[in-house]
Amino acid sequence: MPSISSSSKFTKRSLNKIKIPKGETLLIIHHPYIRGLKLKISCTVCGGKVRKTWILEQKYKNQSLKIRIGEFPYLSIKEAIKKAIELKTLMANGIDPRTVKRQQQIEENENRIKERERKANDITFKELCYRYIEEYAKIYTINWEEYTDRVHTYAQSLYGKKISQIRMSDIQQIFNDISKEGKYATANLLLATLRTMFNKAIKWGLIENNPTLGIEQHKLQARERRLSYDEMGRFLEVLCGKTTPLIRDFALLALYT
Repeated sequence: MPSISSSSKFTKRSLNKIKIPKGETLLIIHHPYIRGLKLKISCTVCGGKVRKTWILEQKYKNQSLKIRIGEFPYLSIKEAIKKAIELKTLMANGIDPRTVKRQQQIEENENRIKERERKANDITFKELCYRYIEEYAKIYTINWEEYTDRVHTYAQSLYGKKISQIRMSDIQQIFNDISKEGKYATANLLLATLRTMFNKAIKWGLIENNPTLGIEQHKLQARERRLSYDEMGRFLEVLCGKTTPLIRDFALLALYT
């Protein structure tokens, strides 16, 4: 197995030109300065397709490790050197690079699975509305039709969007448009409804973040209204006839103070 170690050989141009000697299937090029870093040039049969692979050979806790770094020229000389130094540093600090690589592979696999699940669950806002109404609002709220009408009236522009693509700026724009018409209470109610819907989407594992967070509701002054004589009469009739003495006394105290 031929082996070469020369600084003149370690340029992209020279490495591209190197050929395996006739009759051989493997050639090793040693980096002149980074100990253990090698470029393995191989082919399955003489004259066949050539593969050039970066390898780091290093002793670690009485073991001889042979770590594949990447393929040349997709991984450049500079990148291979950087990776080799990182691996050497890990081993110098008592960290087995194989363990690190396995952990990275586990994390990459988990991320791929999460991404597949996210794409599978990536429904449109209109689909979220339907699910929210059928699986939550109709069951747990009285005014679900009011919520549905409000969303349909003011947030219809979001229907075709994937919920993962809806941003705070999209919600803020709708909120601002309603507010410009002086409908501050309506803007607040819609925002509250959307916030609940997206919270449900998070609970159902459809998205990770709520795009309504960070949008502040309008501060509205509470309206004060006096009861008419007719309303007062009906109120006192119910209060005195159908409530306990404790509730009656408490309500009368609140009414006359």
